[in-house]
Amino acid sequence: MSDFSNIIGESEVIKRVLNILERVVRHPGVSILVCGETGTGKEVVARTIHQNSANREELFVEMNCAGIPEQLLESELFGYEKGAFTGADHTKKGLLELANKGTLLLDEIGHMSMRLQAKLLKAIEEKSFRRLGGEKEVQVQVRIVACTNVDLEAAIEAGDFRQDLYYRLNEIQIDLPPLRSRDEDVILLSERFIAEFAEQYELSPRRLSPKTKDLLRRYRWPGNVRELRNAIKRAMIISDAEVLEPDVIPISVRSSNTLENEVEGRQLVIPIPQNGVSFDEVESQVIGFMLAEMDWNKNQTARVLRISYPRLLRKIDKYGLRPEATVEMGVN
Repeated sequence: MSDFSNIIGESEVIKRVLNILERVVRHPGVSILVCGETGTGKEVVARTIHQNSANREELFVEMNCAGIPEQLLESELFGYEKGAFTGADHTKKGLLELANKGTLLLDEIGHMSMRLQAKLLKAIEEKSFRRLGGEKEVQVQVRIVACTNVDLEAAIEAGDFRQDLYYRLNEIQIDLPPLRSRDEDVILLSERFIAEFAEQYELSPRRLSPKTKDLLRRYRWPGNVRELRNAIKRAMIISDAEVLEPDVIPISVRSSNTLENEVEGRQLVIPIPQNGVSFDEVESQVIGFMLAEMDWNKNQTARVLRISYPRLLRKIDKYGLRPEATVEMGVN
């Protein structure tokens, strides 16, 4: 019987994901593409697929394709023979070979170079490959689970991803929703994390106060489930109280909700002349208005505008914004 207890949620979008998983785990030869924003749980889904498949006793091997130089990525994936290059003083199996009969997770597949994409496609289709510097074909049977937070169809249009590899990996696609689209699951997840950390750190049982629950539901969670998990972990560690109140929740979560309420109902009116207005002029006025609303607290302004602090500083410098500057704005 399948065990999907690692995937927490009762929202309709999560129920659809679970329905797809129930079907794909029965077919270990099917390749799966898991799509979603950073922090939505793509790796959790990949491991759950493996743990519920007929090949669960074989290895689950993971490779992150982002931030690794092409040559190193190639040798990690395909392995190499002794003497294949300087420093290759022994033969090494690649992750594709290690995952034989099991599952290979290719995380951030959208960052793989076009050359390696072609080589990977050949290996998947022929179920064989050669190690770097090798002459012998290595036979493999592997379930491929690829994960990405990149729009691969857009990458294909831009010439950055092979269409044939996309169709080969995307035999079944699973789209993981962002946490902001499943706010009914936020408390379920929070309570699961509370139980997890209570056991891990040998802490007393905890529960969320009604105000904390409301705070967690209203926050948009740009970091998704990973950000929520970290927020609960922090609250559990810094507080000994049985009831977790809002003051133990990270300031970024509390400030975002408070600030959005503070500016609720305030409107910035920007007159548009007949000859039009540039985007820079509009952006300058919006940023200037929000800085004034926040008494020039840049951290708070960046959170309300949902941009990074360094980016806000660059905009302030670009538009020459200053606290003492008088900007004529219409506010309702």
